[in-house]
Amino acid sequence: MIFIDGSNLYHVLLKNCGRSDLKFLDFANKLTGPKRNLEKIYYYNVRQELQGKIKIPEEQQKFLTSLRKIPKLEIKLGIWKEQNGSIVEKGVDVMLATDLVLHAVKNNFDTAIIVSGDGDFFPAMETAKKEGKRIEVAAFESNISKEATEYSNNVIKLRKSFFNHLWMPKRNYKKLNFKTKNESNNNSKVNRSQTKRRKIVS
Repeated sequence: MIFIDGSNLYHVLLKNCGRSDLKFLDFANKLTGPKRNLEKIYYYNVRQELQGKIKIPEEQQKFLTSLRKIPKLEIKLGIWKEQNGSIVEKGVDVMLATDLVLHAVKNNFDTAIIVSGDGDFFPAMETAKKEGKRIEVAAFESNISKEATEYSNNVIKLRKSFFNHLWMPKRNYKKLNFKTKNESNNNSKVNRSQTKRRKIVS
């Protein structure tokens, strides 16, 4: 079972590969490998809505529509709020951590692969391991926290070469940019905390 922190993956792909148009099913199958059965893919991100002062681009809806066509993939969306000109994510990490523990307790997987190097998931990882589950983390080396390394059974270190043959055909690729007006003007850094401030992305 694979749990993908969508916002985290989007940003590290852009930073390390210069693109984000990933073939998610192929990516998931490569993570699990030929000897393991892929039960389910969970994709987590923020819900973007046309409300308030921030005008949301239509690309997210197109992106989510394409994701919904992928077998075994389920989308889980949190919410966002505008706070002091920045976007504050609400509920995304909590959903991922909750699902990880819930599926472990229900014995729905033997191995969970968390696509994120975020250390905030370590309590859920520890709980799942106590249920006899194997926990793996997939992340770029520059983005793996000490906690993610310590509490996982295995770290799959992602590199640019890992994504060879995992990109959409270039003719269909359009680089998505979901920066808000405030973020584009301020170019402010993303603060990582209990309620993370991030750019709105697919």
